[in-house]
Amino acid sequence: MGFTVELLPDTPIMIVTGKGMIMVQDFAEMFAASRKRLASMNGPIYRILDVRQSTTSFMDLIRIPQIASKGDEGSTTDPRIKPVLVGTSQWVSLGRTIFEQPQFSSLHFPTFASMEDAMLYARNQLASASDQSSTTVR
Repeated sequence: MGFTVELLPDTPIMIVTGKGMIMVQDFAEMFAASRKRLASMNGPIYRILDVRQSTTSFMDLIRIPQIASKGDEGSTTDPRIKPVLVGTSQWVSLGRTIFEQPQFSSLHFPTFASMEDAMLYARNQLASASDQSSTTVR
């Protein structure tokens, strides 16, 4: 089925929801959709990937980090994007472990069981960054 991609109004948070069987091509399409929606935005942008209602094959799980870690605009390693995962399946755990390997990205993804917790995390991170940027050193 693939992903739905939604950029929340007035906040740099993107919600990506996966449903059904997710394949490598679905991720490529999601990265392209992200690239279009984020074209004029600066970072940080929190992309919350909700995979609670999706699954994948082992082979696709191995291939996904390969395309996600190329550094392309809109991909997981786009420096503006801060990835956050929502899900608790064995695939989420294994996928995180793969992404943490140096040959892919060495990225650590904050992972939550609920969308509410992921949203709270992203909003707190944005508020913290805003507070830090508005503080002046004398």
